[in-house]
Amino acid sequence: MQSRPTSRHVTARTTAAVAAGTLGGGDTDSPPRPVRIMPLGDSITAGMNSTGAAGYRDELLRRLHRLGHDACFVGPCVNAFQPQGDPAYAAVCGITVEALTPLLPQWVPAARPDWLLVHIGTNDMYGPEHTAAPGHLRTFVRTLLRLAPSAGILLASIIPSRQPEWQAHIDGYNRHVREIAEEYGHRGRVFFADMAPALHASPQGGDDLSDLVHPNDQGYAKMAAVWRDALRARLPVPAGGPILNPNPHLQTPWISEAVERDRGSAPACFPGWTNHGVHACHGRLAGLDNGSHAAGLCAAPGFLGTRLATTPGRPVRVTFRARAGTLGASAAPGERARTGRGLGIQADGHSRAIVAVTDDWRTWTYDFIPTGADTGLRFTPGTRPGTGPLVTDVVAREAAS
Repeated sequence: MQSRPTSRHVTARTTAAVAAGTLGGGDTDSPPRPVRIMPLGDSITAGMNSTGAAGYRDELLRRLHRLGHDACFVGPCVNAFQPQGDPAYAAVCGITVEALTPLLPQWVPAARPDWLLVHIGTNDMYGPEHTAAPGHLRTFVRTLLRLAPSAGILLASIIPSRQPEWQAHIDGYNRHVREIAEEYGHRGRVFFADMAPALHASPQGGDDLSDLVHPNDQGYAKMAAVWRDALRARLPVPAGGPILNPNPHLQTPWISEAVERDRGSAPACFPGWTNHGVHACHGRLAGLDNGSHAAGLCAAPGFLGTRLATTPGRPVRVTFRARAGTLGASAAPGERARTGRGLGIQADGHSRAIVAVTDDWRTWTYDFIPTGADTGLRFTPGTRPGTGPLVTDVVAREAAS
């Protein structure tokens, strides 16, 4: 299965002192392809009752990034309230295993996941139909294997409940989950993730749940740790040090499916980024094929910024892709819109570096040494108001310790 593409390295071409912020690169390059992860399930996967409604997803992405893995979430659902990471997932609140299975042919091929994180079955445990759930799960797994022939599947035991009768059903079901994972595991694509022991549930409360079945924030963090460990054991060694920014590929729940005549008409929210006056366009419009979106820096003096949890004195390298664009530009009748070819990048405490982009996507680097534990990174338009280049795939990596 393809978990990650061959890594690429862009070398800065300047010799300026890195402490002052060094701009380099400008190399024609293919877009990076992050590991595509599909969180798949019911309301627990959706993140019900969690702060920010992100469930385990924000925390899992943060933990994978700290390990150096470039990863993103994929799926047909988006969470407009998710505060930090990639808002995509694939889940329906209240759904059973049997009811979720017919949705897979529409969801899975379109998302092209490298890994599927499956936690499903809780809604089957409430009544006598729980006895049929293992059979439905076997069909579910066979369907996934057919629809995603190169993807890995992490099949999780479902978390415990405060309701003793339901818990008895869960215990029986989880034994079948393990058996099914082992049954299909000989293909090297299905792996058991024992989620159930990681969370504590008590009829008296004071546990890892927020109600009878859904985790609280503490419980979701424990789920994230189980998924992280299961993925870490199977992903290739990362290409570099920890990734510091929460949403490197500019995923957004509010993306304009813009066309040529009205692109840039809607500002976009990128979880984990502060957006002041910049715009977004869909990856297809931006000429990308890695699932990323692009920000158009077109409304001076606007900016797109994010915060990095840095280590004072430890170098950081930011790689990003940019190209010229007319996003947001207007032109008189009969005239062509002017093309924006300049953008600025700046880390807190360092001077602003100006990038002169071309008509092709190129990868640039920006190196700096942070002076504090919290560093702002900001992209700004060039000197020409109303027009601006496109920027995407912003990966800020800390030097490996």
